Amino acid sequence: MKYEAIKHSCSGHFIHLENTRAFVYEKGAGETVICFHGVPASSFLYRKLIHELAAKNLRAISFDLLGMGLSDRPEDFNYNWTNLGEWTLELINALELTNFHIILHDIGGPIACEIISKIPERVLSVTILNTLLTNLPEFKKPFPMSLFEKKYLGEFALKTTTALVFKYLMYLRGIHNKEAFNLTEAQAYVDFLNGDDNGKSFLKIMRNFETTQEKEADYISSLTNLSVPKQIIWGINDKGLTLKEYGIPLQKKLNIPLIPLPGSHFLQEDYAHEISEYFVQLILK
Repeated sequence: MKYEAIKHSCSGHFIHLENTRAFVYEKGAGETVICFHGVPASSFLYRKLIHELAAKNLRAISFDLLGMGLSDRPEDFNYNWTNLGEWTLELINALELTNFHIILHDIGGPIACEIISKIPERVLSVTILNTLLTNLPEFKKPFPMSLFEKKYLGEFALKTTTALVFKYLMYLRGIHNKEAFNLTEAQAYVDFLNGDDNGKSFLKIMRNFETTQEKEADYISSLTNLSVPKQIIWGINDKGLTLKEYGIPLQKKLNIPLIPLPGSHFLQEDYAHEISEYFVQLILK
């Protein structure tokens, strides 16, 4: 690992679960906010937002999903959304979190909904960033993420994803403000993507999306039935999870406010301050 990845790893801690170990990154004190990441990310994605939330007297937590970042990467685990949700619930219980706010993103959306469906009474609010919860049966992974679901091609794509390549892809499809992201940060993403198994678990996650109508119905139902403050914040320049195909349909199904930002998919990189402001406004209503 290079500097940024080492710095992040030294800023967090590990939680030992029954059969695995999870990496947790947290700051601050106060009401708890759990930030769910997706792919190809880790808790590193939330470092800026967690700093912003901690400054607002909140305890902000992100964790590396099993198979990602610094969390364990067991070879025999079935890395679908259902099982990742079960593992996340084990982690939440180990952290003894009796109630908490949720910020979700990417496939962190489905995984967070797995949690919401099981322990809705512990959820205080939900803030939704660009995620995949609607049109699941029709979903096709956008380029370059589609490469990783294919055998052999995925392995090749991962091997050739250098920090420079990742930085270019972030500029092209991930962020709006190029000054908010640099090569050393891109290197950290690559380090956490590969981990200690050369990205094998990440590829399993990419090949185990549960994009069924049944899952969509469960996720929408879990959010609809949740009587807490909810909002959507969407990067309108997201070329994969577009506002038209995923943001607006989700807003219509949930009938909650949608706040557009002139960002792309990884809003946490260049709009952390704005997200934290909208989050605080939501929970103070």
